[in-house]
This record gives sequence, C-alpha cells and structure tokens, in this order.
Amino acid sequence: MLVKAWVEKKDRAGGKKWIVFVQDEKGKKSVKGTYDLNQKRAAYSFAESLRQMEPHLAAPEKITFDMAFSEYKKDIVKDDLKTEEFRLVICGFINNHIAPHINKDLLNDYTLYDFEKSYIPALTSSNGMMVKNLPGGMTKVVRGTKKLGKKSTKDAVANFKMFIKYCLSRKWVIDPSILSWKFNKNFFQGENTKPKWQPKYKDVLKLVHSEQDPLNQTLFHTAAETGCRLNELLGLTYSDIDLKSRPATINTNHSLDKWNNFRENFLKTATSKRQIEISKGLAIMLKNWMDCQIPKKNGKYKMLFGITKASAKMRVQRAAKRCGIPWQNGMSPFRKFSYSYLRDQMALTDKQIMLRFGWGNMDTPNKWYYKDIDNNKSERLAAIDKMLLN
Repeated sequence: MLVKAWVEKKDRAGGKKWIVFVQDEKGKKSVKGTYDLNQKRAAYSFAESLRQMEPHLAAPEKITFDMAFSEYKKDIVKDDLKTEEFRLVICGFINNHIAPHINKDLLNDYTLYDFEKSYIPALTSSNGMMVKNLPGGMTKVVRGTKKLGKKSTKDAVANFKMFIKYCLSRKWVIDPSILSWKFNKNFFQGENTKPKWQPKYKDVLKLVHSEQDPLNQTLFHTAAETGCRLNELLGLTYSDIDLKSRPATINTNHSLDKWNNFRENFLKTATSKRQIEISKGLAIMLKNWMDCQIPKKNGKYKMLFGITKASAKMRVQRAAKRCGIPWQNGMSPFRKFSYSYLRDQMALTDKQIMLRFGWGNMDTPNKWYYKDIDNNKSERLAAIDKMLLN
C-alpha cells in the first residue's frame, strides 16, 4: 500500500507556501514539508517520493538524524575501499559542519525548505575548524575563529548530499529534492578571489640566508628550493634523499595528515609522487644535517625533520620577525616563491614544472601561485628598448 501524499498552497508566516501533506493508514493527516512558491516542482517531487514509500517507513517516529548519522559513520569506518584520511574527513564533516546545523529531529520531517532556509545560513555563518596542539604532543580539533571558507562550504554541502543518498539507499524517507540544490552564481560574491600574499624575492633570500639554527636553515632551504607542500616536506625520510645520484634528488613518497600522523606512501594526488632535482649546495646542507642529528623515527623510517606543521609555521614566523620582514601564511609562500622564480627564469618547460611541483596541469599555478618577482627589471627594460632598433 502506498502512502497518500499531496500538495496544497497555504498561507503561512511570511506569505503563501506549498505544503506537502500525508495521510497514514488510520486517516491521520500531517505536514511533511513546506516550500516557497518558487519551489513548486520540489514540493511535488517530494510528495511523489513519499507516495513510493511503504507506510511504516514514512511514519514520523521511525528514523532520527542521530540514528542515521551513527549508522552512516559506522558504514564509512567499515569501508575498506576508503583511505583512513577519507573516513576521518567524512566523519569530521558530519560532526562539525552538518549535525550541529540540523533543525529537525526526524529525517522525514526535513525538507528542501529546511536545508535552504536553516542549514545553509547556519553553515555559512559558522566558523571553520582548526587543530589545536595539546601538551604531550596530542592534538584536538576545535572550532576556529575564521569563517568557513568557500571550498569547505562546498565540501560540507557535497558531504550532506552524500549522506542523503545513503539515507535514500537505506529506504529512509528524506526529501530527495535537496540533491538538486545548487549554489547560485552570486552566492560567494564578494569573497576574495585574488592570489594569496607572496613574499618579495629579496625577503625570501634574507630569511633563508640569515637563519643560524641548523633545523630552520635546512627546513627553509629545502622548502624554498623544492617547493614541496608542507605535508610532503615534513613527511620526508632519510631514505627519500638520494645524495649519490647526479644531480642529487629528493623523492616525495610520504606525508603528514592534518593531525600530523605519518602517512606511508600516501600523497595528495597521483602526480604528487615525484623526483625533485636539487642543487649541490642543498645536497651538502642535507648531508651535514643528516650526519649531525639523531633522527626521530616513525616505524622503520628516520624522519628528516621530525616536527609538526604547527611547529614549522611557528619557526618561519619567528624567523621573519627576527629579520624584520613581513610574512604571512606559514610555510606556503616558499612553494609560491619557488614556482615564481623558476617561471621567471624560464629554466623549465611547463611539463617540467608540473613534474617538479606535482601538478596535473598549469591552471592552478598560473591562477594562484605566480607572482612576477621582478628581479630582472633592468635586463627586461633594456630588452624592450632594443626591441625595434636596427
């Protein structure tokens, strides 16, 4: 027996609305969803989905969000096809960016109207999460002080939709029209889309060459010359450094996750695994560093630096302050500097750039990473002056 469901236009607070009603086997009538007038198609779509459900599944006392979230996370954790980080990220989105903003207890009471008028405003006005370092090397994920960014907002909505698909696959009633909701083109209007701050060429040189601490010196030189991502840089082990090859190379194989856990043979993308040629100067510096320190171990691996991401960011900020130079965004400017310098020198082809920095194409670096470091201004102007001279 199918559920009896229909749509009516009714006066509600704020004006007329499309109301989805259902009637159970005992003839009891109840409201299942409320939609704005411009959401007529969504209202009728929800009513149709209700009509396809068995009566006991549509009963309001059946499945709560807490029950559904619990089942969803259990199934995610048990999925051996997913990486550990993927499972942690999915559960993190549920705990931090979805569950706190749900305004209903029952799945089958939740509609597109609730999603659009309650969840989205709550999500976009909330702060993002951050990893807080605790005594003893422990960490804790806490609510940060900065608003949730564009990417995290989109990821939260995408994860919510994954959850809804899971609910529907379990035959739990929830408004399927939420899956068709999209951000309109003006949703993020006004957000800063300019490339992040980048340091001046002379400031990077001053920072790198003025540092006396052996760890900082080796860390900064390696970051600036290789352009490694921070999680790759801190995931380097002794076995990743090949000083016998000519030229010497650094091989990216491992990384740290957001909680500073070592991830063996795990990188951001398939193109992140790469071999990076290094200068003789950096090779000598790395050899001296590895010879003089007692490395921290992670299983069978000797860690090259053995510090957390928070520690690396703190070290560069303090070094910049000592040098009296402006600095923002932790270690990431080193990667931007490395790419901008090599591009300005025209020393590598686009293909070689992609291989060195672990990119699948040139769209991202050209949009977000490049800055004309302007260290050849006199040569450039001289060339322009001579361009059309006989």
